[in-house]
Amino acid sequence: MGRVNGLLNKTLLYYTFLATFVLLLSAPFFYLVMEKLYTDDVDEAIYLRKKEFEIDHLKTIRSSDIHIWNRFNRDVRIIPDTISGNRKNKIIQETIFDEVVPEWEPYRVLYSDVKIEGKPYVLKIQLNLVESEDLIKAIIYVYLVILGGMLLVIFFITRFIANRLCKPFYETLQLIDKFNIEQQSLPSFNKTGTKEFDQLNTGIEKMIVSNVKSYNSQKSFTQNASHELQTPLAIFQSKLDLLLQDTSLTQQQSVVLQSLYEASLRLSRINKNLLLLTKIENRQYAEVSTFTVNELVNDVIGYFEEQAENKNLRIEIEENAIIEINANRVLTEILINNLILNAIRHNLENGNITILIEDAKFSIINTGIYKELDNAILFKRFGKATTDTRSSGLGLAIVKEIVEQYKWDIKYEFKNNLHCFTVLF
Repeated sequence: MGRVNGLLNKTLLYYTFLATFVLLLSAPFFYLVMEKLYTDDVDEAIYLRKKEFEIDHLKTIRSSDIHIWNRFNRDVRIIPDTISGNRKNKIIQETIFDEVVPEWEPYRVLYSDVKIEGKPYVLKIQLNLVESEDLIKAIIYVYLVILGGMLLVIFFITRFIANRLCKPFYETLQLIDKFNIEQQSLPSFNKTGTKEFDQLNTGIEKMIVSNVKSYNSQKSFTQNASHELQTPLAIFQSKLDLLLQDTSLTQQQSVVLQSLYEASLRLSRINKNLLLLTKIENRQYAEVSTFTVNELVNDVIGYFEEQAENKNLRIEIEENAIIEINANRVLTEILINNLILNAIRHNLENGNITILIEDAKFSIINTGIYKELDNAILFKRFGKATTDTRSSGLGLAIVKEIVEQYKWDIKYEFKNNLHCFTVLF
């Protein structure tokens, strides 16, 4: 379900990012619009006060009443005509010190010419913008809260709808994930009612059927070919063995026959290993039991004494822990045998082999050619890292197949001119 949530969350992440970007982009624009609207509203109020003054007070006020008027009217004042002409009869914005607060605050101000008792004066009307700004900020705050809430609602609604719409897709993924080609049980896809999902399921079903047929054909061919080759190979080897015992053969004939005999042995090994690989892949070694790697190593090491002596190799076993596993004993023995045989076959004369048993880790360290082997082909079939003709090229491939069957792991390292193969249980 983690992969499915990853797809949905990625879609929602893009959507949330885009919505947040639009929201942040619109906030300054909304602020400017609101500020303009409120400024226009303040300007309209200023003109209204001017009109009220002209209608209600201009004709009745006297010059001697100006100081009394100014004392009781902070925002509508009558001042001497000392204002420059370019500032008159239009609303401008000024920062004025407010003695009540006291602070410098923004105001919208109108200077308008008036005549009182025939003398020129200036009518100054001012309105504080602080209240308007506070109101704008409050409105924007509410706007952001509402939009944020809407974003959350849309997010969860979109997630709910996406989950419902994509449910058939999730079910298809689960069926594919559970499908095992070796069990030969084809997944059953239900009708989804959505054209695209039904097309997807039909395409996947056809592909699975085709792959199963190809897999069965390949498996059958490998099994049949290996079995059919065994008999003629055995006859061929027995005939060569009889010919090699013929004392009338010349030295040149003996060399040719010996070469053929060795080639037939290698062919027989390849055939047996291919058959073994097929059996492992087909899970024909299903029986499992509990045993320790330590006892298995000590049981099989004696089989390799003669081969080790032929190259004067020194084999040392270091047991620093007891590894108990639950697996097929035959397969585990094949794994250990192949790794030991690999260490002997590709070793140097008078070389060393160390079998190291640690906590959940089995390692074989050996001397050999003074260069790192190619990890890319090391565990592949016929992916030999050396030119040794005695090798079938399948030993490490078999090891890899066994390791993967039990979900273990195997690693190769080359350090201090030593080759190290480690199985992690």
